[in-house]
Amino acid sequence: LDKPSLTSLQSYASDLAGWIGFVAALVIGPVQPHSFALNHGIDALTIEVHVPTSSTASSVGSSAIHSHYADLSRCIEHLLRSISNLHERLHHSVSQYTMPSPSKFVSHGEYIYPAILVALPMVVRAASLALRDITTFQFVLVGNVVGSVLIASCVNAFTVLTIGRSFIGVLIMIVAWVVRHSIPPPSCKEEKSGADFDTTNECRKSLRFITCLIGIYLHVPLLLANYSLGFPSAVFWTPLLAILVLPERHALVCSKNVILNAIMTIAKILLLVAISPSTILPSSISQQYALVLYTPLQLLLTALWCV
Repeated sequence: LDKPSLTSLQSYASDLAGWIGFVAALVIGPVQPHSFALNHGIDALTIEVHVPTSSTASSVGSSAIHSHYADLSRCIEHLLRSISNLHERLHHSVSQYTMPSPSKFVSHGEYIYPAILVALPMVVRAASLALRDITTFQFVLVGNVVGSVLIASCVNAFTVLTIGRSFIGVLIMIVAWVVRHSIPPPSCKEEKSGADFDTTNECRKSLRFITCLIGIYLHVPLLLANYSLGFPSAVFWTPLLAILVLPERHALVCSKNVILNAIMTIAKILLLVAISPSTILPSSISQQYALVLYTPLQLLLTALWCV
């Protein structure tokens, strides 16, 4: 690479690293003193001042402003101008800015496109299921699963907020039991023709459609209100809900092969344990996110993998 290209590449890599650090700091900390006020909708800012020593200050004339104070005032001005979303709120917007470096910021008009691309597979999967793949929508199964997930999420939120403990493992087993007992038995015609897998396949497609739909509805407001949390969440959940899907032919082979079916079941259980909120989510992450978005999607993923 020539020198201008190398300089541009280094600048881009530095800004990318700074943006990742900015997003990580907003999601997992460190937690600043004003964060408690922000949780209650109060605009707040923490300013840390380091006063120079007298020996350093003596080198500057008494009538002049010390360079440290001048730099501090400029930094505060730039910070307020870059992260203040008062103008956006006055225009009925909930978008915020991200900062790849102290001298640059990325507005919502620029960072919204990667968010759309990340969440797009869920939209495409839901549309393809609704318009092409689903022959008969299984309303009974979907209703039972969505109702059990909603009740389980409410119970989990109640136990976490009251006694500080989560019984997500027990709730996962209950949801799995509801799913297994909600799959309709094959009809007489299906039993004679041997097409009992088609019923299960229709149940799986219907449940995946509603799971992708709920994933979209949960992530869209999060991406608009808290991009630093919504973007990593969409990157994490989109492959699990919409991309990592076995084709029907391979799913049929796995269901008929005892060894492959056992391996797939063990892998799913291990993955569910690995992505449980107590295992993967940092303690400093928003509790509302864990209770309102993460836990319901994990329960829906459990139901999807039990069909």
